[in-house]
Amino acid sequence: MDKKELVAEWLRFAFMDFDNAKYLFETRHPAPLEIICYHCQQSAEKYLKGVIITFGEEPEKTHDLSKLLNVLQNFTELPANFRHIALTLTQFGVRVRYPDEIPVDESQTKTAISHAQEIKQWAESEIAKIEEEEKSSEQENSKK
Repeated sequence: MDKKELVAEWLRFAFMDFDNAKYLFETRHPAPLEIICYHCQQSAEKYLKGVIITFGEEPEKTHDLSKLLNVLQNFTELPANFRHIALTLTQFGVRVRYPDEIPVDESQTKTAISHAQEIKQWAESEIAKIEEEEKSSEQENSKK
């Protein structure tokens, strides 16, 4: 599988997590808030790993979004609020999967969905930008 196909797979899985989080929040009553927040964290993690792969790096096997951002800051400028988003979402990567680990309310869930959407939009834009730069560079090299 080439890099572009691998990135597409990471984005597909990231979107499935994001889409499921939104679907569960909008349709299930009572909504499984912990599971929704978990899917938001997973979506953000996979989108960030997709960007890392687009830069030609192997992403670390971690659920800690701050670690992924540390890698990305070596390649691109990150939005100022991403450190806060990372801290907010990372807690949902493991702890909410077990009873009585972390209470989650509707307000936190709405925030998690919003944060996951911010990461999604940034990642999709960043990947498109990187791919366009690579394409332009290839075209320039072929003219030489």
